[in-house]
This record gives sequence, C-alpha cells and structure tokens, in this order.
Amino acid sequence: MSIRCYIPTTLIALRGGLGPVHAVAPDAQGRELGGDELEAREFDALCIAAALAATQSFEAAAATTQEPAPDSESMTGTESASGADTISPRAVIAYDAPDSSAGEELAEGFDLLILPDVDMASVASIHLDEVEIWEEAADIAAGRGHEAAEDHLGDSDLLWYDATELPELLRERG
Repeated sequence: MSIRCYIPTTLIALRGGLGPVHAVAPDAQGRELGGDELEAREFDALCIAAALAATQSFEAAAATTQEPAPDSESMTGTESASGADTISPRAVIAYDAPDSSAGEELAEGFDLLILPDVDMASVASIHLDEVEIWEEAADIAAGRGHEAAEDHLGDSDLLWYDATELPELLRERG
C-alpha cells in the first residue's frame, strides 16, 4: 500500500533531482475515504502543493536578487543579477510514497510528509502551469509582487503530464 501525495517543487529544482522533499497528502482519515470523496481530498492536496510550489519559486527568486551579483565569468544559465532567470515555473509531482512515510499535520485534513528520497518509478504524474499563465504570473510578480502573482496562479489549473514525459519537459521548459 502507498500514500498518494503531491510534491511541490519548481522546474529548476526538478532538474537537480528530487532529494529530500516534503509532500502534501490527505491525512489518515482522508485516505480511508473512497471514490469521489477521496478524489476531492487528493485534488485539494494537489492545490495546496501548487500554492506551496509558487511560494517556493518566488521566494527563491527573491533570495537570488538579494545576493551579490556574480561576475560575468561565473554566471550560469539560471543566474542573473536581476534574479529574473531564477523564477521557475511551479511543478507538482503526484507520487506514491511508502505507507511508512513520516509526516506531521499541515492543516485540518492534510499531512505534510517528509520524504528522504524519491523513487522516480513511483511518480504517477507531473503537473505544470501553462507557459502563458506562468509568464503572466512572472510579469505580475515583477510589477505588483509575488502575492499578487500567487493569487493569479491560484485561479488557474495545472496541466497534467505522464511521468515518462519528464525528460522532454525539462528539455523544452526547464
């Protein structure tokens, strides 16, 4: 048996692999539900993870802009003096974690699981923002702040991709 959970991350972070992570899952009582009730609870967990992924992305970009600008010889494709290149689209990984995964209460009805490693064979799907929606959010963040951008993203759905599409997604969008 496994626990379906949702790992909030970004495309830049995903490129580096999924090391120790946190994931959102329905609590034990929620996982005992069946049918539509379980599906609704899992969708809510995905939405919570999506909000956390947006926060991760915008906080990482803000932290980068606060660091001293690297000299031009040391810059990589993801660094810039402005931090704009570090605003990475949010990604949510649907993952089947072992039943023995440790966790703590995140919010009523939901747990935050602590996963020391992620077996990519147990990734069920990947969920990403549409390119246009993400670009709009990045523009909003630059003009009005990350809270406004996160609100904008909260009104959009994520696109579903099969786990086998990850290498192509990273090539095209990462």
